[in-house]
Amino acid sequence: MNCTDADIWWTAMTTMLETLEVILQPWKLVEDEPRMKNLPCTWAFQIKHFPDDLIKKFKACCICGDCQTEGVDFLEIWSPVVQYSMIRTMMILSTKFCSAQADVMAAFVHAELGPDKQIFVHQPTDFQGGQNLVLSLKNFVYGLCQAHCYFFQHLKHHIDQHGLKQCSLDPCLFVGKKFIALWFVNDILLYT
Repeated sequence: MNCTDADIWWTAMTTMLETLEVILQPWKLVEDEPRMKNLPCTWAFQIKHFPDDLIKKFKACCICGDCQTEGVDFLEIWSPVVQYSMIRTMMILSTKFCSAQADVMAAFVHAELGPDKQIFVHQPTDFQGGQNLVLSLKNFVYGLCQAHCYFFQHLKHHIDQHGLKQCSLDPCLFVGKKFIALWFVNDILLYT
């Protein structure tokens, strides 16, 4: 990487991989074999800003799977998205209730692939852990077409275990006895 902020981006990439490998462990290194269809692995970069336009952080994200074929590599990709009218309604209600917002770090990586699915990915550029090795995914990662779908199933399972019920008006709204949760991509809004 040749740019004035190369050291900052290198740190962002390293931090992202350490988070994945040490905390979440979404893959293991395995020997590459001719039978494997290895998906590419690329980097996406974003500069996050505060409201006053000062730089908040440099974010690097490891993205996999932009060469997947529907019907071969995945069957289902649909995942519900919160309705904007529901977000507006909840914002109005937030004046009457205590509210909190949380960003789920590396959200899609929390959903497991399961024993019946095998996805192999080339190692990230500049972070090879050995010759002739590829990543065998144990969990979904960003960029896989089906990641949203399986993550939402994972999320719904855990929310159901805590006694919240999915609302029939909006599948991203969950209601419990003491609080309401609204899910939006990788953010959750809580109201008590």
